[in-house]
Amino acid sequence: MVLHEKYTGASLRFVTAATGHRVRWIAVWVLVVAWFVAQAVNFAGNAVHLILLVAIGLLVYELLAEDTPAA
Repeated sequence: MVLHEKYTGASLRFVTAATGHRVRWIAVWVLVVAWFVAQAVNFAGNAVHLILLVAIGLLVYELLAEDTPAA
């Protein structure tokens, strides 16, 4: 069984597309701030750029993800 097949509208009724959008944007801002802080304190050297790469990946997902039509 695929994991997402067992979820129904009743179990996820409070999760909307707008909620997912907000969560992704909050994650992007948190990652960008974490990247700036890590740069300021010189944490993890060049590996800290992976934080920014994840934030960019989330933004690309936001651009490519299709919105579900309103019911």
